[in-house]
Amino acid sequence: MSIQDIVTARGIGEVVHFTTNHGCLGTLYAQKLLSRAKLQEDEMVQYLFAANAELRRDTAYLDHISLSVEHINTQFFNVSAGKWHRDEPIFWCILAFDPSVLSHEGVVFATTNNIYSSVKRGMGEGAFEKLFSERVSRWHGNVVTRHATVPPNYPTCFQAEALYPSELSTEYLRHIYVKTGADQSEVVGFLKATFHRDVDVIVCPEKFEERSECYGPQKTK
Repeated sequence: MSIQDIVTARGIGEVVHFTTNHGCLGTLYAQKLLSRAKLQEDEMVQYLFAANAELRRDTAYLDHISLSVEHINTQFFNVSAGKWHRDEPIFWCILAFDPSVLSHEGVVFATTNNIYSSVKRGMGEGAFEKLFSERVSRWHGNVVTRHATVPPNYPTCFQAEALYPSELSTEYLRHIYVKTGADQSEVVGFLKATFHRDVDVIVCPEKFEERSECYGPQKTK
């Protein structure tokens, strides 16, 4: 099966990336989502952009964009929103891309958070399938077991990543999720101000919340 065959068979509808309103504006202005390394090459986008994390510990992948299949890594989001950017006058957006981007050349799949010691990485169909394994090890002594109630379109570990190389065109951007109507109005304004094509801006606070109800107990051994 090809990656696209797996996407279709599992009913995967979107690939997501959370960012601040500044990051959203910079992405729409550039008409592409840029890796942290690529940001250094565009002074205007760098000025507009606010990084989600204070630093990237997986330095070998600074020229990759971290994407999640179907739902954001809420643990990382809560740290970004509640610690690093807690006192800043910002709001958050989720950029939702067509899942066909998973088939693009150079995408690296990581079974769990890319910084964890037991992460398995790779490219191609086999590596993508590993995101849905019955058991995924994060580090020694911490293993996530896939519960029967996990929907087929969700990776086994909610911290799994698809690492997209360098830049991702907003040609593939399908939706932007926000928490409130006020945020929606502002993002619609971003689209107009940057002369970007229309994209649905959807108020859906649930997209920013934990999805623990879809997962069974995460067993360790």
